Amino acid sequence: MTDPTDIRDLERRLTFLGLEPEDLALLAEARPTLEEAAEGLVASFYRHLLSFEATRGLLVEPAVKERLLVSQRRYLLSLADPKIDADYLADRVRIGKAHERIGLEPRWYLGAYALYFTLLLPLLRDAFAHDPDRGERILAALMKRLMLDAQIAMEAYIERSEGELAHLNRELAASSRSLQRRLGDRDQELRVTSRRARAAEDLASVATLAAGLAHEIGTPMGVISGHAEALEPLVEDEQGRWRLQTIRDQVDRISRIIQALLNMARPHEMVREPVALEALLDTTLSFLSVKMKRYQVTVERDFEPTPSVLGDAEKLQQLFLNLGLNAVDAMEEGGGTLCVSLRPSEGDTVELIFADTGSGVAPEQLGLIFDPFFTTKPAGQGNGLGLVVAKGIVGDHGGQIEVESVAGEGATFRIRLPMAPTKARAKAPAGS
Repeated sequence: MTDPTDIRDLERRLTFLGLEPEDLALLAEARPTLEEAAEGLVASFYRHLLSFEATRGLLVEPAVKERLLVSQRRYLLSLADPKIDADYLADRVRIGKAHERIGLEPRWYLGAYALYFTLLLPLLRDAFAHDPDRGERILAALMKRLMLDAQIAMEAYIERSEGELAHLNRELAASSRSLQRRLGDRDQELRVTSRRARAAEDLASVATLAAGLAHEIGTPMGVISGHAEALEPLVEDEQGRWRLQTIRDQVDRISRIIQALLNMARPHEMVREPVALEALLDTTLSFLSVKMKRYQVTVERDFEPTPSVLGDAEKLQQLFLNLGLNAVDAMEEGGGTLCVSLRPSEGDTVELIFADTGSGVAPEQLGLIFDPFFTTKPAGQGNGLGLVVAKGIVGDHGGQIEVESVAGEGATFRIRLPMAPTKARAKAPAGS
């Protein structure tokens, strides 16, 4: 749309309307007449506005009425200005924008221009009755000028209205994008929830399988242990007794592993009791010793004297086992080192660190490792549930778990768990 205040377009407007400098000079001759009749004309204009509900509603406040009377008198006298310049155009544009701002529809303010011509027609004819030809030319010039004013005000009204519509469209588009993002987030949350539900079902199946497997293994282990115990009185040489004791020790070790497997697989209500983490970590690492030896993984322990935590020993052991297995699996090609640290930390917490020298995690995958079924292992070698379970256990204990990793340079899992209250620590059994 053409800018109503563009002076370069003014000549085209004036040419189209046939508004010549001579017309402006003729209108200037009418100024004394307009000044003399201004008060009566403005009053008639005001009474006309009051006769319509749409315009009457805009004139309820006295201050609005006073501003209207002043502005209309000024406008009436401006019709006799002998020039049309940038200030004149800006004033007409302001009028059009004001109409749009107060909600005055074009039909009403276009009607106002027609009303002015109707009121001025008899007045100017009487004033120039001595020269009817000149009076007719003044009226023609007045009509052209009123049409120019109406044209500029109308374009300004439309421009402002279109600007408001464009703004509303932008706001609507922004709201739509925001809604799409929220819907996308909800959809992602739903997918995560669905995956977790499937994970829970899979864990339930694993629990059933583990319980059955433990039972099947437990029975022959009990038989082997019983026969080894029965053979001890019959074996006299030291070498033979050592071998029987080795059999019994290894059977006991298998039994502890089976029990740990059952503890992980069997759902139970979480208990809250003081747990000494150093002994629990040692037990967990002993479970992993065979696998670590097979993959040439060396363990470095850095345990400082640390207060106990209030929690569930079985679940914490499952947490440590999952992190240990995850670390060993990351180092299965070429071996490496697993550093396990335990120390008191700030804010009455205990800090545990599992740091490996394995393959690490790529930056784009680091934020996904706690998602259900996400795994960097080849198909068939991981189910993506170990770290999900680990994070859940930490959360159940009121703790936090963080991970740092650089691809090819290993990963570090940092866990903070709240210490047990002082009285509860005193009751913690040794080696619990």
